[in-house]
Amino acid sequence: MNHATTGNDKRRSYGGDYMEIGKKGEGVVMQWLESRPNVLGVSDFRDIRAIQEADVDVGVRLYTGQVCLAEIKTDTYLGVSKNVLNEVLRINHYSDHEFAGYLGWTLRSPAQWLLYYAPNRKPPAIYKAKFAEVRLVLQRFTKDNIVFVQNIRTDSGKTTYNILVPESEYQGVFTVHEVT
Repeated sequence: MNHATTGNDKRRSYGGDYMEIGKKGEGVVMQWLESRPNVLGVSDFRDIRAIQEADVDVGVRLYTGQVCLAEIKTDTYLGVSKNVLNEVLRINHYSDHEFAGYLGWTLRSPAQWLLYYAPNRKPPAIYKAKFAEVRLVLQRFTKDNIVFVQNIRTDSGKTTYNILVPESEYQGVFTVHEVT
């Protein structure tokens, strides 16, 4: 799978190739979830704007009766770069000052699970983790290290700030499920 492009030439970040790659990844993850023996069903929330803006994609009903909210991400570099991307901040260039920025999905999603699809990993895989544990690793890593903050011109109206954390820091946090 190719990498999506971002930048000033895009009116919206969630259009074109960026959205196409993400949607394909969401489909792979949802199909994988539905095939799991402990999953009773998957509720797709991606078309409900308020839930989408909260960074929740699906509800996963387990045979235990529990419903877990999950955020699905696709990262074409995951499993190849040996880093895990954590979106920490977005700046809106043209909004009123009250809405100039907001926390990135790593910090604000109310989902219990993060499901990351890594299509370019050999073989492709889904990385599954509890969001709380992902955040704890981010906290520990940024406390103990000087980090490089990746500055991405998301589209003509936004800049996104990401922190890349080595996959090795997440040992025991992510379970990796190969998919074909």
